[in-house]
Amino acid sequence: MRNIGVPYGLKVSSLRSDHSVVVDVNGNPLKTHLKTVFVPMPTKVVHQLVEDINELPANAELTESLVFCLLSTFSIEESPNFQLYLDTDLQWDAAYRLSDDDEIANLQHQSISGVTKRLKDNYVSLPINPSATIEEMQSAGIEFVPSEILDYWKEYTADFNQYQIYVVELLQSIFGGIHLSMILLWVKGKVTGEDLMKSSLFLSCYKEDLESPKFTKQERADIEYFSKRLAALSEALTQLSSK
Repeated sequence: MRNIGVPYGLKVSSLRSDHSVVVDVNGNPLKTHLKTVFVPMPTKVVHQLVEDINELPANAELTESLVFCLLSTFSIEESPNFQLYLDTDLQWDAAYRLSDDDEIANLQHQSISGVTKRLKDNYVSLPINPSATIEEMQSAGIEFVPSEILDYWKEYTADFNQYQIYVVELLQSIFGGIHLSMILLWVKGKVTGEDLMKSSLFLSCYKEDLESPKFTKQERADIEYFSKRLAALSEALTQLSSK
């Protein structure tokens, strides 16, 4: 679905005066990613969606708006039951499996300071995990992330609501499963969108020069653009969680 209806606006719901839907420039209601009509949602949240999609580049996919992804999903899901799989997913978190290259590993370590400061002495960096499954890890004798780290994140996420859990899943699908700990910190506002973006470039080794702390002009532009999408998502999460 492309961003072809700008500028989008709000239309107050006939059912509840504090709820609204998004309409395009022609007054047509915005559709979800499954082409169904959005259900009316709290106006403050819908306003966040309108602002975010109106800032997208012309003809961009609406799914570039993380707020759109969030609200679209919860407009469709009648009984959401999203879950975290920390015991499994954290085994591939690159925050605990830094590069074999000391110089690169040092920059990676700096980029995840939000993680290391919280785990303190429990933090570890293990060998790279090339396995595809837990069973493969066991067969190959790959070292598992210690239980102290798993327990920390289980307690940290114990009060996550369905919106937050879905956002973890959403961001894992975008950044990849190797950034889980930083994503969990971002969801609770413990690190910024810029922090998350920069760590993702280092941990995924997508950064053009992995041995330099500096970012290229294009990398800085990407960080700025996606940080805006993350900021809008964070505000929408706050609004939904305070309902």
